[in-house]
Amino acid sequence: MDETRRRLLTGMAVCAGSAVNAGCTTGLVAGVREPDPAAPPGVSRNRPGGSVDSNDPWVEIDAEAFRNNVREVSRMAGGTPIMAPVKNNAYGLGDTVVGPLLASMPEVSSLACVRVAEGLALRAAGVSKPILNMSEVTEAEIEQLVLNDIDVTCWRNDTGDRLDSVARRLGRPIPIHFFIDTGLNREGMPYDRALPWMKDLAQRPSVKVAGIYTMFIHDIEHDREQLRRFNQLIADARDEGIPLGLVHASPSYTTFYLPEARFDTVRSATAIFGLYPDANAVSMADLKYVWRLKARVVRLEQLQPGETVGFGPKYTVEKPTTLALLPVGSTDGYPGSAVNNCKVMIGGHLYPVVGSISSAHTIVDVTEKPDVSIRDVATLVGPEHAAIEPRNVAKQAGVGHYTLMSRINALLPRKLV
Repeated sequence: MDETRRRLLTGMAVCAGSAVNAGCTTGLVAGVREPDPAAPPGVSRNRPGGSVDSNDPWVEIDAEAFRNNVREVSRMAGGTPIMAPVKNNAYGLGDTVVGPLLASMPEVSSLACVRVAEGLALRAAGVSKPILNMSEVTEAEIEQLVLNDIDVTCWRNDTGDRLDSVARRLGRPIPIHFFIDTGLNREGMPYDRALPWMKDLAQRPSVKVAGIYTMFIHDIEHDREQLRRFNQLIADARDEGIPLGLVHASPSYTTFYLPEARFDTVRSATAIFGLYPDANAVSMADLKYVWRLKARVVRLEQLQPGETVGFGPKYTVEKPTTLALLPVGSTDGYPGSAVNNCKVMIGGHLYPVVGSISSAHTIVDVTEKPDVSIRDVATLVGPEHAAIEPRNVAKQAGVGHYTLMSRINALLPRKLV
């Protein structure tokens, strides 16, 4: 076994702890999510053996909707290449399904993640395009990122010493992106003391500067001031002869509203996933919903007046009522507040959610049109009707669109359609 392979396997074991926090851990072996041979093509390997032919709920990922959104972002960005963030398990939709899909699109030049395990999973899923890890990491994690050809984000004062240490072990320089805090005040090296820090790193044999970036706060006036600070630092760095590599700054909001922030690539995430940066942006682009939450009817019963449903009980029927049971609940990401507020679609007809939503069950009143059968498919969230569109389900349930999507259980099978 050669030295590089030995280090890779050893370091994977070290990284297993960070994999636990990746949001999608079932099937991870020593820090890398392994494909599950039992899962059918197009279904997420996050859940071994998961299949839409079972009674388990599942998530459908709309490939053409993603392609449409990427084309729209590319148009809004004037053709600037896209660095597609698939952080936080691809915003809940499944990184090992969404990542390879986005990487297959010519408009997408690279991907970004915020967990080491996410980057390793993307590589294991076959992504060969550049990947940037956007979080601060340990020396052991730096080593694994480098061995898997994933760029490292840096912002700490002691970055140089840690990079020297890893570079000595690997016998190669570490590709890094400078992360500059221009006013978000959450992460990054503060812009007003970044220049000497950047100069020190760039002069070290252990470092290969691959990029520099900042993050905006999504307020146009504040973003303009952040952009001014960022541009000044870039100009000063170039005057000092500091290499910068790929310059990037623009999320979806500034891709729409601040074209001068595009630089070499745009990091437009939410727009790719079908979320507009605000209400005004709806007229500027034609974004599509990219996901559906589905389940099958597993029980049908007619209840008589006075009968109750569920624990408590919290719901009493007042007339002969036919109820359908869906095996999907709050732990799957369907909000409990959907009761009496949301509807689901079965066979092209909308039915109200009633009673209560438990951890794994949702009850639907199908009395109005009771030609529903066991194993019929119910769409709880999807673009087929305004009432079940993700944005409207989120609004009716009193949660944010982003929150609704990001809370989907990572264990649910994902089917690419």
